[in-house]
Amino acid sequence: MEKELLNAVFNSISDGILVLNDKLHIIKFNKMAVHILGLLDNILMGKYIKDIFDDYILLEECFKKNRSYKNQDCTFTIKENKIRCVTNVCPIISKVEKIGIVIIFRDTRHIHKVVNNVIGYSAQYTFQDIVTKNPYMKKIIQYARKAANTDCNILLEGKSGTGKEVFAQSIHNHSSRAKGPFVAVNCAAIPRELFESELFGYEKGAFTGAKKGGYPGKFELAEGGTIFLDEIGELPFDIQSKLLRVLDNHKIVRVGSTYEKKIDVRVISATNKKLSEEVNKKNFRYDLFYRLNVIGIQLMELKDRHEDIEILVRYFMNKLNLNNKNSIKNIEMRAMKELQKYQWCGNVRELRNVIEKAYYLCDKDSITREYLLTLLKDKPKMEQYFKLDINSIAFKQEKEIVPIKILEEQSIENALKILNGNVEEAAKALGISRATIYRKINKYGIDIL
Repeated sequence: MEKELLNAVFNSISDGILVLNDKLHIIKFNKMAVHILGLLDNILMGKYIKDIFDDYILLEECFKKNRSYKNQDCTFTIKENKIRCVTNVCPIISKVEKIGIVIIFRDTRHIHKVVNNVIGYSAQYTFQDIVTKNPYMKKIIQYARKAANTDCNILLEGKSGTGKEVFAQSIHNHSSRAKGPFVAVNCAAIPRELFESELFGYEKGAFTGAKKGGYPGKFELAEGGTIFLDEIGELPFDIQSKLLRVLDNHKIVRVGSTYEKKIDVRVISATNKKLSEEVNKKNFRYDLFYRLNVIGIQLMELKDRHEDIEILVRYFMNKLNLNNKNSIKNIEMRAMKELQKYQWCGNVRELRNVIEKAYYLCDKDSITREYLLTLLKDKPKMEQYFKLDINSIAFKQEKEIVPIKILEEQSIENALKILNGNVEEAAKALGISRATIYRKINKYGIDIL
């Protein structure tokens, strides 16, 4: 009875367990070990651990130093298939004699799934969140729904603020991968030297400052789900060839490794550039463009779906009222007409920004035309980018020498403030690239409005 109880407990544990004798042959294992390793019971029993466990030195040290090792990143090789696991290794001691070793391990894919759930690698939006009366916009949504039912790579093209990430999340949630992770990567925000390690990960000791246990890249974290590569047009040319290889053979290689790990990830990319033009300018590889653009979706600007402004405003107002039940507000019809006359160069994002600002700052129960006009009047004309006057910087005084980095930080803060947090327009106004402004925002810890 006691033996049956111990076996039941042994097999109920969610980690794989291997028990080795002093010759390092497997003498006992649980059902989860069989499941993770994918080997039959009769093959696993008696197997020499060195034949399947790549990190054999760890076992030798465990024996020699008589110590346990916790949370080690180790690899099992089964029929040329490498299974990366988080592993604990512990010596078995009877009185003073070492008689074996216990290996407890968990597949890193399971760890990644738990991490994704904790840190929020998930998609919130669905196609129901895309509101429109425009017939062409409805056709785009219908087309995107069809695309979601395939496993093809999708390229979303559209101006800033047209809802590219909303579409990407909706496609993911409408697909067979909906229960998997949705990992979004802003290609414009990653420093050039970190691109490869961010996308594909790195091994322990791959470079100075590398984490002890290595680091899984975004493609690994997206396993079984979708990776969304936003601002794909900012991808450095040398990384484009590596991404092309991943799309071709569905395998990634961590920095500092030679092992190719097979991945099951659907790629959705987005850009506010005309990627075909970037190909003609030789800024983007033509072969990568065609691999990403298996299904291309061109999103509409708000100025081309003028009839949607009112229903979008109602939609934003309803959401704000639901979140602020003690302060229900509405909007005057005269104010609505002003919104319909305005040229929304920042598209839906700009419209939402104005509605939220008016909702929270207007003292009355109804957003009035007069109040809205003051907000719209203060907004910069997007077709005439502002020029920063260095003399207007508040902290600069006569004959004072101001460090360049302080001027740079203040200039970026002013640009973002004037342009209501629109990073793309701020970069254009400052005469720098989108990748550069994101790098500076991270460097100075600037809050985006």
